[in-house]
Amino acid sequence: MKRKEEKFVNQYGFPAPAEFTERIELPDPYTFLDRRKVASPEEFDARLEELRHMYEYYMYGPLPDAAKETVTYAVQDNEMKVTVNNGVKSASFPVKLALPTNRVYEKAPVLFSIFGLMKPEYANERGYAVLFINPIEIAADNASRTGVFYDLYPYRESWEEQTGALAAWGWAVSKVIDALENGAAEELGLTTTDFLLTGVSRFGKATAVAGAFEPRIKITAPACSGAGGMALYRYVSEGRVFDYTDIGRGSDYTCGKNEPLSCLRSDAEGHWFNDNFQGFRDEWVMPLEQYLLSALCGRGGRYLFISGSYCDEDWVNAPAMWMNYLASKDLFDYMGIGDHLAVCLHPSGHMVTDSDLVYLLDFADYHLYGKTPASDLFDLTTSLYALPQNADPEFEEKLKFR
Repeated sequence: MKRKEEKFVNQYGFPAPAEFTERIELPDPYTFLDRRKVASPEEFDARLEELRHMYEYYMYGPLPDAAKETVTYAVQDNEMKVTVNNGVKSASFPVKLALPTNRVYEKAPVLFSIFGLMKPEYANERGYAVLFINPIEIAADNASRTGVFYDLYPYRESWEEQTGALAAWGWAVSKVIDALENGAAEELGLTTTDFLLTGVSRFGKATAVAGAFEPRIKITAPACSGAGGMALYRYVSEGRVFDYTDIGRGSDYTCGKNEPLSCLRSDAEGHWFNDNFQGFRDEWVMPLEQYLLSALCGRGGRYLFISGSYCDEDWVNAPAMWMNYLASKDLFDYMGIGDHLAVCLHPSGHMVTDSDLVYLLDFADYHLYGKTPASDLFDLTTSLYALPQNADPEFEEKLKFR
């Protein structure tokens, strides 16, 4: 679909992407788009609401009005079929169930997996249910704009009808939560309050988007999500040398190619986003940066658990995820939830590793249930990029917004 070049007047009064000019500073979390300053943590919530709409308009596309949807379910053996009726059409999709083998909790907490956790046994032993959503059934991972979501909400010319695949995949999590609230949780012995979500790579991006838009997700845990997820667009680590002696990779690891903005807007990946995202000349004109998405994941006192790997997948840019963590820490502190943010970087592997899962569930048990963790949760506040030889003081100075 050819993008309209003329100024698009929308209900929020946001400028068209082409109207933004290049700036050397990063987007200020504490300044509204009209240049008003945030005066208090209470007013910051209004800024977060503006940011939510900005992400919908400029990047991921809008979510449907849930009030117009009716969600029903049917459980058979280890599968639940979720059916969504939007008043015009109905569509269904399956959810695989892996229920706890050890009933630690009266109502089991739920870990949703969007292609993020292939083996649920460890989580099941710790009392967690794992619910698997196949995102490809929800929205095809190509430019066809097909799948359950697009059957209900076809992709059309108006921006209000241009939801990208990342947001569509996240929408499915919300519909499963609706089904749980509508009776499935009681039937299966699951919680209706303590939901965790994880996903890897492009599905890590979708995890971050879902956590930003869905307030019922208590802990958002995007893994190896890279650009469009938890990596800052504006931080390039390609060609930088890092000391990875502590993980056995020497003191001169040279970071390889990062995922550029041009790739996200290519024919191979552009369907993850909406049409407006194509309108920015480069990352330095965008009014958004991903620490703002992080803040939306923590809005309302919720939790964000960022994970990724140091080596062998420089495409997802772990140093840029660390920079996101540093910027996000200030925002979480401002919201009074500084300990609700975690970063967990493993040596290598494009996955949720066994150690990541241990940390994630220890983090959840501690914050949601008050359990003493076996892991040292201080590990989730630092990384090898905190070492003086790996730090980037010049860029870190740009992250000081207050």
